[in-house]
Amino acid sequence: ARYITIDDIDSFYRVRAVRVEPGGYTAIPEARFKAGIARILGEAGRFHDWGGERNDLYTNKLRISGRRYPAAFAFKGPGTKGIMTPGRMGKNGDQIQRLFKTVAGVFLVQYWGQVAESVAEQMEEFAKAKSAVEGNIVFFGVIDGDDSNRLLMAYPSAFRR
Repeated sequence: ARYITIDDIDSFYRVRAVRVEPGGYTAIPEARFKAGIARILGEAGRFHDWGGERNDLYTNKLRISGRRYPAAFAFKGPGTKGIMTPGRMGKNGDQIQRLFKTVAGVFLVQYWGQVAESVAEQMEEFAKAKSAVEGNIVFFGVIDGDDSNRLLMAYPSAFRR
């Protein structure tokens, strides 16, 4: 299991040149952010939200170190307030667990604010288990409010309506 940031993802290479002031989040609706990420990745599919979903966006077009990986994203829109904890993810606090049931090698959680360390800890435990069972490297990471802003600044046309 390997923790990654958006700077490690080739598909988001433009963010490496972008720095933002911490805490000045420019939240946009979840659907618009999801569509922007899909555009950056070159994903043309449609991804509709529903209550029991495992992920908000699934793609096999994410690149890390020049290699394509299947990836699953969980997006938490600006309607959620405060520090993101595992208990605030999904109606039953089981969104991370459901995310890791996806057939993927990369798992990312995005939120428009601060993400508690406990989110990364829980993701790490699921990544370790998945890696041990499948015998593959499993990447996981968090895109907090600052990194979300960096994506907006690096790819402005992707996030336009």
